[in-house]
Amino acid sequence: MKYECRRKRPKVGAFFNSIGAFNEQGRKKEEDAFQKLFALLKKDKTIAEDSILWKKRTFHPHEVKKALIKFAMERVDGVILVNSAFPNGNAFTTLAADPYLAKIPIIITADYEPVFKNNREWTTNAWCGVIMNNCAAKQMNRFVYPLAGYPLDKDYIIELKKALKAIATIATMRDDYLIRFGDMPAGFHSATVDELALTNTFGTRIDRVDVAQVLYTYEQKEARGLLGLQKFNEADIEKSAKEIMKGRPTLVPVDMVRASMRLYHSYKALIEVNGGTSAAFKCWPELQSEHIFKYTPCLAIGKLLGDGIISGGSCEADIITAIAQSLGTYLSGLPAACLDFVNFTGGSEVIQLGHCGVGIPGCMEKNPRTISDIPDKKTREMIEKGRVKINEAIGYSSPPKQVGFMTGPNLLGQFRYGKKTGIAIAPDKDKRFKMLIFSGESSLSSNKHMLYSAADVVVKDYKRLNETILQEGFPHHLAVAMGDISLELKILCEYYGIRSVIV
Repeated sequence: MKYECRRKRPKVGAFFNSIGAFNEQGRKKEEDAFQKLFALLKKDKTIAEDSILWKKRTFHPHEVKKALIKFAMERVDGVILVNSAFPNGNAFTTLAADPYLAKIPIIITADYEPVFKNNREWTTNAWCGVIMNNCAAKQMNRFVYPLAGYPLDKDYIIELKKALKAIATIATMRDDYLIRFGDMPAGFHSATVDELALTNTFGTRIDRVDVAQVLYTYEQKEARGLLGLQKFNEADIEKSAKEIMKGRPTLVPVDMVRASMRLYHSYKALIEVNGGTSAAFKCWPELQSEHIFKYTPCLAIGKLLGDGIISGGSCEADIITAIAQSLGTYLSGLPAACLDFVNFTGGSEVIQLGHCGVGIPGCMEKNPRTISDIPDKKTREMIEKGRVKINEAIGYSSPPKQVGFMTGPNLLGQFRYGKKTGIAIAPDKDKRFKMLIFSGESSLSSNKHMLYSAADVVVKDYKRLNETILQEGFPHHLAVAMGDISLELKILCEYYGIRSVIV
């Protein structure tokens, strides 16, 4: 089943603002190019089909107001103000002060000064207008994202699309409804956080479902919640068990997999009857107990993420990491994992990010079984020459034993190789939030071949990362997104008014 990210396609309102002076050819060049780009963004589904481009050029605030009334009535998710020449300063303040648009993200953009043959006059002075508007925005404590460049240039389009992903994520998070299954285990203080502050910052609302209700649903195969009744049966459980085992060596008894998929359907039913979009799970000590539920919920949580049932699913009931996962999921388009810093971060450029066994189906690197399965030519040659043992290169699959006792079933191995972004959120000294952002890359050569679900990531400035984690007091949990989304996260931090700590 192909993963589909539920990130909203943003509905955008855009308009041109320009003084009557300067070069008409320069204004027209920018406006024509942006109109073409706007049509392309609709066509490739970057923005919603009903996004609005106000084509009549505006100057004074009364002209702008007509466009803003339209944007507000249509409930746009973001606004793009295109300065095709130097603007009117009160045009921006009219936008910034609009009651509906007051919290809507704004992109302010302009081309560099166009140069026309044999013309030595000022052409547009448009970027000067961006600086003017940005100055006003800072004093008004109003988020804007300034973007320079010609609308049809490749680099401009890439950066604009990243900004639009951030706008889409902001809009999607306003509907985030997080189900917390139980409280965090004792001593997990980083999971203790002001829930209203989370709502006020990110939009997430939090509801609770007791672990006892999960166990009741597991036994009865039905769940009741805010939205009614949901049932599942043995056929549903068997179908999910076959799905999760397909193409994977299963090194645990099949009954353990069936029990895990029964738990998956229990969680799924409770999430759906309560309208949940993300979740935080108390996975121990009640679960993994011989007298209550003797298996780990790892595989169930991973499948909920892989199936797109939830955008974030954290361990140890850590709601703030679940929110970080949701941000990573919406920005990257793939499920983000909840992992730990599992080794001394200042000791090696390979940062080990892992957890017990919450691998996400569809996001894992294939565990090679033979030399021919290993894609990296250099590694194959090293094995053939006897410089590396085969079991050091091929990794492992789901064993029934972990951390010294019988547990599972777990989906173990490396998350798919490539670029990764680590995201950790914590309260700052002033009780506002801060976000740790770092990026790196995982590959076969960075794989530590440990029995966990992991992204062993090469981080260039690993010593500074270690110092930053300790000095800033970031938690041991983090979200790991598939891809480099550092710029998009920085945009989110600026919008949410939280401090970005970038390594």
